[in-house]
Amino acid sequence: MAIPMFNVSNMSMEVEIMSRDTIKPSSPTPSHLKTYNLSYFDQIMPPLLFPIVLYYTKPQTSTTTTTTTISTCLKESLSKCLTKFYPLAGRIKDRNSVYCNDAGVDYLEAKVTNCTLLDVITNPDIPSLKQLLPCEPHIHELESPLVLVQVNQFQCGGIAIGVCISHKVADASALGTFVNGWSCSARGDCEAVIAPHFELATLFPWRDTFDIEQESDYDHDHEKDKKIVTKRFVFNASDLAMLRDKARNVESPTRVEVVSALIWKRFMESNRSKTRPTSKPYAVFHALNLRKRRAPPLAEHGFGNMSVVVIESHDDAECCSLVGKIRGAIRGVDGEFVKKLESGDEWYLKHIKAGMIEQGRGGREQLSFSSWCWLFYDADFGWGRPVWVSPPLYLKNVVILMDTRDGEGIEAWVSLLDEDIVEFESDSELLPFASNF
Repeated sequence: MAIPMFNVSNMSMEVEIMSRDTIKPSSPTPSHLKTYNLSYFDQIMPPLLFPIVLYYTKPQTSTTTTTTTISTCLKESLSKCLTKFYPLAGRIKDRNSVYCNDAGVDYLEAKVTNCTLLDVITNPDIPSLKQLLPCEPHIHELESPLVLVQVNQFQCGGIAIGVCISHKVADASALGTFVNGWSCSARGDCEAVIAPHFELATLFPWRDTFDIEQESDYDHDHEKDKKIVTKRFVFNASDLAMLRDKARNVESPTRVEVVSALIWKRFMESNRSKTRPTSKPYAVFHALNLRKRRAPPLAEHGFGNMSVVVIESHDDAECCSLVGKIRGAIRGVDGEFVKKLESGDEWYLKHIKAGMIEQGRGGREQLSFSSWCWLFYDADFGWGRPVWVSPPLYLKNVVILMDTRDGEGIEAWVSLLDEDIVEFESDSELLPFASNF
């Protein structure tokens, strides 16, 4: 019997939920690991889910790639994977910890009709991609599973795997670690199986972050009723070459730097063209993974939230100079920066709280960037790497940067209020550098 999850109107793609299971770890979590403490980075994250969808072409025909055997393989490998990632099978206990009770994760199987995988990846209808997820993204009750999975089978044989994970226990890098760990288990690559490290609560232990959490919850609740629209802008290799050429004041600018600077500049200009006070400051936030920035670096697969937000504000600047400003802010997050975070000094928490209060009062316009490049395209479940990855994220003034399928370009997933996106997507200074979908 099909289980309706949520309805989205005006869709050519139809997704029917065929089954729902709970997948538990293949081995019980030892008693001494039943409590998983959150780091203070985990504590200050809003209680929401964030999603990813990975798309795969039809597996080569064999006795081990039928729908039934694929389903069995994914379930069994997920169960084994959860033994290593045991906190993900638990439930949030309180503001500071997860009860690792092996309650399991939600696992749904669905069939997709009215379109093929090729239709989706060549001409994606962004709102309809939410149907490939196991739940409405961003809504997470603390007693709910920390991970939800939906495996979608297209009639053409293609597969889309949608995963939602709680931001209270993972950042994008940790989500990538989990997805890649699961894929290693699925293809039976014992040497490549990822062993996550749960050390962040020791390095960044509990702090009294209640006031910050309250501000974060308020900001999330405040945006729930607003209509947020996501558009995808694709910058291919030649687009990036033109942008790099314009940023001549910075040596060898990265693709993330030049794309961030262009979007930031056009965001400011599109806002100024409206009836908004020009005196209001503009700020760009960039979420940065600290794992490799610590001296010595942390384990690559350190699990949890270990990202900080760097802020650069500017009211009027050319795009080329913004590249330098973004680089300066990012390079300021070094070993000494991380050491200060570990020292117990609460300057960063105070900084974050002040920013939240200012934003809540409408004191500035901000745009938040997060690069998810290099995180998901290695996830091979036994039938090859994904042909596309999409982050159907719908949060106000958030930009997710992804690799293009060929690995040479950037996809910028820009989420703005519906009244803001109309002007932004028709910006004559932006469109020469990016295809708009």
